Amino acid sequence: MTHTLRRLRLLKLLDRPLLLMAGGLTARNYPANPVPYRADSTFLYFFGHVEPEAAALLDPADASVTLFLPARTVDDAVWHGAQSTFEQVQEAEGVSQVLPLEQLETFAQKKLGSRPLDALAVSDFKATARAARLCGQPLDFDDPAHFGRPQALQAIASLRLRKEAAELEAMAFTAEVTRSAHLTAIEASRPGVTEQELTGLVEGTFARAGCVPAYNTILSVRGEVLHNHSHRGTLHAGDIVLLDGGAEGPTGYCSDVTRCWPVGGPFTPEGRDVYDLVLAANLAAVAAVKPGVRYRDVHLTSARVIAQGLQAMGLLFKGSVDGLVEAGAHAMFYPHGVGHQIGLDVHDLEPFGDQVLYPGGRARSPQFGTRFLRMDMDLEEGMTFTIEPGVYFVPAIIHSREFRQQFRAQVDFDKADHFLQLNSGRGFGGIRLEDDVLCTSSGARVLTAAIPRARADIEALCVS
Repeated sequence: MTHTLRRLRLLKLLDRPLLLMAGGLTARNYPANPVPYRADSTFLYFFGHVEPEAAALLDPADASVTLFLPARTVDDAVWHGAQSTFEQVQEAEGVSQVLPLEQLETFAQKKLGSRPLDALAVSDFKATARAARLCGQPLDFDDPAHFGRPQALQAIASLRLRKEAAELEAMAFTAEVTRSAHLTAIEASRPGVTEQELTGLVEGTFARAGCVPAYNTILSVRGEVLHNHSHRGTLHAGDIVLLDGGAEGPTGYCSDVTRCWPVGGPFTPEGRDVYDLVLAANLAAVAAVKPGVRYRDVHLTSARVIAQGLQAMGLLFKGSVDGLVEAGAHAMFYPHGVGHQIGLDVHDLEPFGDQVLYPGGRARSPQFGTRFLRMDMDLEEGMTFTIEPGVYFVPAIIHSREFRQQFRAQVDFDKADHFLQLNSGRGFGGIRLEDDVLCTSSGARVLTAAIPRARADIEALCVS
C-alpha cells in the first residue's frame, strides 16, 4: 500500500510518462560471479517487489503503472529457486499489469505513440543505455546535467525529501545496528590492533544483523584523509581512530555516523581540545536546525564555532570570527561542508545534482572548503540529513604555498606544523563527529543520539 500511494502521488506530479529502471547484476570478475545486487534507489522508493533488470512505465495520462520483469524459466528455477509469477506480483504490487521485459520497447512505442518519455539514469550502464534509446535523451549516471529531465527529477525529489514514518523506522533500525558496530570497534581498539581487524568487526556486526555497509567503511588513524578507505595501518598509543561507518538495511535505508576515540587511554591535551571543539560545533549546528532555516546557515554556524575555538587554541589569529569565516580561514582545518541528505542513499538525491540540492538558482561558493557543501536547501519538516563538522591537520593544506600566502594574516602555520609532528611524527590526524538528524516542526531530532559522543563517555569505553 505504501508504494502504491507513492506512485499515485508521483503520477499526479508528472507531465509526461516516466520510465524507471531497477538496474541489473554487475559482474565482480567474470559474468557468472556478480557483486551483491542493489536496486536503484528511486525504483526502491516506488516498488516493493524489486528484482534485477526490472523496469516500470508510469503514465499520467491514464494513471497506469506497467511493471516489466524478466521471464520465468525452468533454468532460473533450478539455479535460483522458484519466483513469484507475474500474476502474483501484479496483485502484491497493485500495478496495472506485469509484462515480460523483452516487451518493453514494443509496449512503450505502441502505448505512447509520439508522446515524449522521461527516464532516469541508473548505475547499471546497460539499463541506462536502454532507457536512453527509448526516451531519446542522453542519459548519464555520472553527469547530473544528464541524469534526467529536471521536471521529472523535481517531482521525484519532492516526494523523497520528506521522510514518512516507515522510512524513519527503517533508519532507526540501521542506527541501532550502526551503534553496535561503533561500540564493538571502540572496545576492541588497543595498541597493536590493525585497522583491518577493526573494519572486519564493524562490517561483521552489520552482516549479523542482515545489513551491509551503506558505503565503503572509513576507519583509520589517518583521519585527516576525509575519505580514507585504506585499512593498512596499525594502532599506536596516542593515535586517534576515526570511524565513519553506517549500516544499510534490507529496505535500502541507511545510517551514516562518524565517531573518534583515542588509542590506549584518554585523549592527549591536544586531542581533548580538538574533540571538545568539534563536539561544540556539532551541537551548535544541530541546535540551529528548524523548518525554514537555510542549510548553508547551519554550515556557517558550525564554521563560526570552529573558527572561534581555533582562535582559543592559537591556530587562528585574533580578530573577527565572522571575518575569518568570510575569508575562508577556518577551511584550513575544516575543509568540507557540514553534511548532506540521507535516506535511501547515504548521500541521498546527490545524483540529481545541484538543480535539486541548490534550488532557486543558488550557486556553490567558489571558496575552498565551502564549495564542498553538498546542499543549500531551506530545511523542511521531515527532511533527514547529516551534521558532521570536523577539524583536521592535513599536510597538503598546511604546507601549501598558496594557502600560506593567502592566509598568512589569519593562520598560525607554525602552530599548525606542531600538530603534524605529534604522535612521534605520525601527526595528529583529524576528528569528525557525524550524526543523522531529522528536521521536525520544533527543531532537530538526532536519529543517532544513542551512539556515545560525549568525551567522557568515549574515554570510558577505550581500552588502556
